[in-house]
Amino acid sequence: MTDDLDRTPAILADIARFAASAQRVVDRGHAHFVDPADDEQRRIARSLLVDLSAAADRLSEPFRQTHPEVDWRGIRAVRNFIAHDYDGTDEEILWQAIAVQFPAVALALLS
Repeated sequence: MTDDLDRTPAILADIARFAASAQRVVDRGHAHFVDPADDEQRRIARSLLVDLSAAADRLSEPFRQTHPEVDWRGIRAVRNFIAHDYDGTDEEILWQAIAVQFPAVALALLS
C-alpha cells in the first residue's frame, strides 16, 4: 500500500486534466454555458467541480497545509452544494466556480 505522499503526483495529474477540461468549457463561452436549450456545459462543469473536490480530499493533510491559499473547505462546500441541489444551482455561481475559482485552485496547486 502506498502512502498519501506517493499518490500526490497522480492526484495532481488528475487535477491538471480536470483543469484542462474546465478551460475547454470556459473557452466555449458564457453564452453557450447558459444556453437554456443545451445544458451539456453546465453538466460538465458540475461534474468537474465534484471531481476536483474528490481529488482534493485525496490529497494528504500535510500537502494541503503547504497550500493555505486554497480554500479546501470551500471546495468541499461547492461539491456538496452541487451534489445536493443540482437543479437549483445558480448558473452564474457555477460559471464563476468553473471560470474563476477552478483556474485559481489549479494554478496554486500545479505551479
